[in-house]
Amino acid sequence: MNTTSRNYWSLYVEFLEAFKDLKYKGFSIPYLCHFRSLNHRNNYIWEHLSSEEFIKSLSHEVKDKKTMQQIFSSYKQTHINRKGSKLFKKASHANGKVVLYDVYNLMRFPKEIMTKHFPPADTIFLQDYNPKEQPKVIEGIPEAGIPSHYLDEYRVNVSSNIQILKGKVDEIISTYTDHPMFNNETFKQYFYMQIEGIVNRIEETNRYFRMNPVSCIVFSSTHYYQSRTIAMVAAEMGIPTICMQHGIIGDEIGYMPKIADVDAVYSNFEVNWFKQLGLSDQAVEIIGHPRFDAIHQGPSISKNELEKQLELKPNKKMILMIVRGKIQMEKWETFIDNFDGIDNYNIVIKDFRYLKPHELTAKSPDVYPSKHFQLYDLIHHSDLVVSYISTVGLEAMIAKKPVFVLSSPFPTYTGYFDFLGELAQPDPLIITEMINNYFIDEKFKELVEEKREAFLSQAYPAAKPSGDRLVDLINRLAN
Repeated sequence: MNTTSRNYWSLYVEFLEAFKDLKYKGFSIPYLCHFRSLNHRNNYIWEHLSSEEFIKSLSHEVKDKKTMQQIFSSYKQTHINRKGSKLFKKASHANGKVVLYDVYNLMRFPKEIMTKHFPPADTIFLQDYNPKEQPKVIEGIPEAGIPSHYLDEYRVNVSSNIQILKGKVDEIISTYTDHPMFNNETFKQYFYMQIEGIVNRIEETNRYFRMNPVSCIVFSSTHYYQSRTIAMVAAEMGIPTICMQHGIIGDEIGYMPKIADVDAVYSNFEVNWFKQLGLSDQAVEIIGHPRFDAIHQGPSISKNELEKQLELKPNKKMILMIVRGKIQMEKWETFIDNFDGIDNYNIVIKDFRYLKPHELTAKSPDVYPSKHFQLYDLIHHSDLVVSYISTVGLEAMIAKKPVFVLSSPFPTYTGYFDFLGELAQPDPLIITEMINNYFIDEKFKELVEEKREAFLSQAYPAAKPSGDRLVDLINRLAN
């Protein structure tokens, strides 16, 4: 591990050890937390993680990522096969439903997949709150008649228990002085919030499972405390769990530790990555993602209509540029400012999560906002895609588009796009050169296509549709 990775996971283990006796209904609270958000406003940590000196402020040191995963795998085992879980499993699976839990709208199953594979009679959407009390928009999972169940309807008053746990937190923190995490003024605030959510979720989930037969649970992520708690309670009750891979594993922090019984991943890249953490073959399965099946359906709008609505200049190549807020702004500005022959292209900018025009659209009259258009329509009608380290790069390659990645590796980067060679690199000037060459040099165009095909053979191998593979996995685990 590099210094940043070592420091981050060492700090995580220090948190687990310091608060391991903070328990509720047998569950150690820190193992269920969303660790990264506990330090959301701790600037000191994020500014010093790369320092060799940081480890000196900790009492624990993790020297490899396998050790970190093993700590969580061992913890989960303590909640599996407890007395009565097998009996519960047998009873629960009789007429059990498949439960979909979509934390932070990351699942994004297309309507066609829901209609084909998840009939209303056999499927439940499990949500946190009844929208009558707290409206919530589910993006990417059309309800299509599928019933929703709400965990808050299974809530009981546990405020006194929560207060006792908060008091124990205060006692533990009081034993530390100048700790980079525990003595930060915002840590206790976020920890309190997660403790309250976790305790309520343990109670709600226990009641839900005992009153509703469940055959399998599919999560969009088990990284957050809401879904992680459900997954751990399910483990104790013998209910199998699947975690979808919601995006490329570009940053190790977003995918460790693994919690679900099976992680449904894209390819051998992820299988090998998880195996390096000491996980078994049965813990990871290549499924792909059902939303990628929709890439092969073609655009929902004609190219002429899209160009008309975006007000693009006619008879120009369209370059789709994928950015994420202000990240790498200087490099993207260099990309646009030094693009030889930029007036030969229409550059359309798609900003991650945001629909409003990105500020880079003001840099040139040949740069346009993507407006309200869906990502796959933009990909289908583009002639080339240039992106930051993003899942969109993979999606564009599945759509058979040439892709260049402005890749500025960070300390916890997994090297996902390294297999693209020079097509993924940190120099925006070289990328502009390569893009110009792509449109005038047939041999270079052939090379780019060869690299795309070689990359996909590793990153998303052709197989039967992902939706079919996912259902096969669900049926196998449930039975």
